[in-house]
Amino acid sequence: MTGILLFFGVVGLLLLALTLLLTDYRVEVKPATAMVYNNQWTGRPGAFLPGTHIMIPFVEKRLEEVTLRNEARNPSNVMLFTGDGIELEVDYIIRRQQIGYPSTDPVLRARFARDPRLLRERAVMAATAIDYKNRNDLIQTRIVAALQQELERHTYNELFPGADITKGEAGKLDERRKNEIEEAVNRELARDPVTQEWGFAIEMDLEDYDLPDRLRRARERKVSAQMEGTALREKAAAAGINPTVFVVADALSDIFRTAKDTKDKK
Repeated sequence: MTGILLFFGVVGLLLLALTLLLTDYRVEVKPATAMVYNNQWTGRPGAFLPGTHIMIPFVEKRLEEVTLRNEARNPSNVMLFTGDGIELEVDYIIRRQQIGYPSTDPVLRARFARDPRLLRERAVMAATAIDYKNRNDLIQTRIVAALQQELERHTYNELFPGADITKGEAGKLDERRKNEIEEAVNRELARDPVTQEWGFAIEMDLEDYDLPDRLRRARERKVSAQMEGTALREKAAAAGINPTVFVVADALSDIFRTAKDTKDKK
């Protein structure tokens, strides 16, 4: 009798230990995520895709949970330079930031759909090649570097035909060149470590360019002066006075008013 009780006691303890092990090493991977783990004996990492998995007790250890969703975002504008040294404020969006292969490559996209192993490999790359939690800043740095490289291939007037930066006139953006720069940057990102070594598919869109503050202010001053001149001419026409005489009289009036204000302050 004692032997039977001992037997069932040992079996019970084993079942309890097994249950605890399975509970601790049971991995529930949420949809659109991957759990990257490490084999502590071999040092080789792996990844579980969505579903329920059991890690090998005392061998496999969780490293990082990574998202498989697209993390599209709109970063802050950046100041970059054209090939002739003109500073531009560049507005861009990250249309696709996702673990996987660029959607522009149909061959890789087809392979990716057929073989989940490729997705697991990319998840491992994202979790081990960089500090995954800082991925946004690291990826953004690579995008800005690729953008600067492409902008340096163009002069300001190639991007804005007919522009006169000395007057703060930006001109109209050449959409064809804008599209060419977008395509070139996305091709470069597909060859960049961000894709080849970090495992992310990155695709960006250029939204707009603008002049830096000093040129923007010059443009605004010119527009303001043009509006003021139009208003003076309209006043002159309404009063039946020669516009040139009216403008000179208005300017002299400003001068005398300024001199009087200065004298009163003294």
